[in-house]
Amino acid sequence: MGPCMAPSGMDSVEPVSDLVSDGGASGEGFFPFNSADPVIRECLVEIFGQALYAELNTRPPSPSEGAAMGPCMAPSGAEGSGPGGSIYQPDSGSTFDCDLGTPSLPTLGWVIENEGVLDYRVLGHSPGRNIGGASDPRVVQLDDGRYRMYFAQPGEYGTGAAISSDGINWSVEDPKVLPVHFGHVSLLRLADGSWRLFSASGIPDQAEERVVFSFISEDGLSFVQEDGYRITEQDFPYGDIGSAFVIREPGGGYRMYLTAVPEGETGGQPGGNTKAWLVSATSTDMITWSADPSFVIEDPDGLDWTGVDVMHPWVGVNDAGLIELYSGLGGPATKRTSVDGRTFSDPEHLPLIGADYHVEYLPNGESRLYSSAGTMDAGGDIRILRSTEVSWDVDFVVGGFQRVDASDPDSLVFVLEVCVKGSSSRPLEIQLFTGAGPLRLVNETTNLK
Repeated sequence: MGPCMAPSGMDSVEPVSDLVSDGGASGEGFFPFNSADPVIRECLVEIFGQALYAELNTRPPSPSEGAAMGPCMAPSGAEGSGPGGSIYQPDSGSTFDCDLGTPSLPTLGWVIENEGVLDYRVLGHSPGRNIGGASDPRVVQLDDGRYRMYFAQPGEYGTGAAISSDGINWSVEDPKVLPVHFGHVSLLRLADGSWRLFSASGIPDQAEERVVFSFISEDGLSFVQEDGYRITEQDFPYGDIGSAFVIREPGGGYRMYLTAVPEGETGGQPGGNTKAWLVSATSTDMITWSADPSFVIEDPDGLDWTGVDVMHPWVGVNDAGLIELYSGLGGPATKRTSVDGRTFSDPEHLPLIGADYHVEYLPNGESRLYSSAGTMDAGGDIRILRSTEVSWDVDFVVGGFQRVDASDPDSLVFVLEVCVKGSSSRPLEIQLFTGAGPLRLVNETTNLK
């Protein structure tokens, strides 16, 4: 239901820069069952009844439910709109008032630097979700200026490494640096030039017990597991822990961020988790860790349009000394900031749909963002974008489900008005996904100049 604006359709060999903006409704989505409009609410209750209406506040409607609510979703300003229904006229010429007289303020946009790297073909996998392709990117910069990316792979492939001179175009460096079950890695450079890598996984022969392992490597490719566990799920009053990410705190010492789910649940279980938390632990030596007494952020249910926005965290310290957190799964990328690493700002939802985010700060003040992407048919790959200031903005107005022919129940169409304000020296590409999430099913793309 929630239209989102996101990048698409680029050559992974010679990426062409396109832009998406974070303005307008693209960052907020639209979920009619949470609407404050009393007309829409009363219409939906009349169609579904109070009990089903309440249930639909917590989940997306099915295709049949979406079709049934069509009469409630007609544009409020259109003749015959609202519960009485409306007929869509493709050539009617009606337009949304874009308020083009109001200047467009500078806003944050994202340059698509590479639509997809490390897909199943490059890695020698079979195609398909959870069968082939890369995910969970984690990037470090080497002494010679090159970049190394660690990435997870499905099945027996384990964690691989890729190398790049520019952070945009990548080639496989080592197809397997860690065995299976060690995705979502986090690395820190040690004083002697070696690397320590952290990853949460199940204990061998006791996979339901989740712990954080650490490994040491002289060259960043050959890793040796350190004795013991850095921290375990028993150190927290929750269930599974995962996605460990470690930073050096600005004031000294180290902090580890993890996601946690309720006792008796497993992270990413079918049907989703009933709740999720971002939790943390501190250390002075990266070996012995103490869990903080309370969670950092709580996601109450993960069932709204934002998805589970505390999942798979990336954390970094920006040039201003603020701690930035990027996270999210099943919804838009979520950004928060903090002074102390414990108390974070309200979430800022970016116009990016993906998962497993990683951010690299660039010398010019921009940020490069890596995320898991791909398709259901092909499997995973890694999308690469770069932040930039743009002089245009986009608004969406949802017209809802309407019939082209009042007598034909199969003529239902979904009407969406798109308003582009401002100017751009490059073509703007707007992509509407029929399904949220990094593994999109179908898309429709329109180029606006």
